[in-house]
Amino acid sequence: MKIVSSLAGFMIGAVVLLAPAGVPPPDADMASRRVAPAGAWSWPLPPVPRVVRGFDPPAQRWLSGHRGADLEADPGDPVRAPAGGIVSFVGTIVDRPVIVIDHGSGLLSSFEPVRSTLAVGAIVSTNDEIGMVGTGAHCDARCLHWGLRLDGEYIDPLLTIIDTRPSILLPLD
Repeated sequence: MKIVSSLAGFMIGAVVLLAPAGVPPPDADMASRRVAPAGAWSWPLPPVPRVVRGFDPPAQRWLSGHRGADLEADPGDPVRAPAGGIVSFVGTIVDRPVIVIDHGSGLLSSFEPVRSTLAVGAIVSTNDEIGMVGTGAHCDARCLHWGLRLDGEYIDPLLTIIDTRPSILLPLD
């Protein structure tokens, strides 16, 4: 699973770097993080939410793990599309409201708990409001869970936001 996640990160990075420049990510004091290059996705909770819990994939698909990132949020906070796409699901799964956006090329973003008035088939653009943080599941009244799948495999959604490439020191001469 970690190999798949690493490969997915490389593929997303390549797409982000080769895609035409779009709206740059929001400015923020990100002392511990570098901002992704122009054309990258946007935060679903602008400007820059605190990451409460990061992506922690299981060693095997059937084992438990954290298949997404939890972003600090309060019920009622507006949730925005991190990238354009088509709403492919709006409804309740177990005990929480969920919305899923199909971004094309095998990428699906899921957000929970999110109450939305959008219908399946709605077209959304980057930064369009897609709903409001609701209540339910492990993020109940404290966060938004953002999942990202590439061809059915969960990958780290923060790869679309944060530039994780290693720093390269250049010679002074």
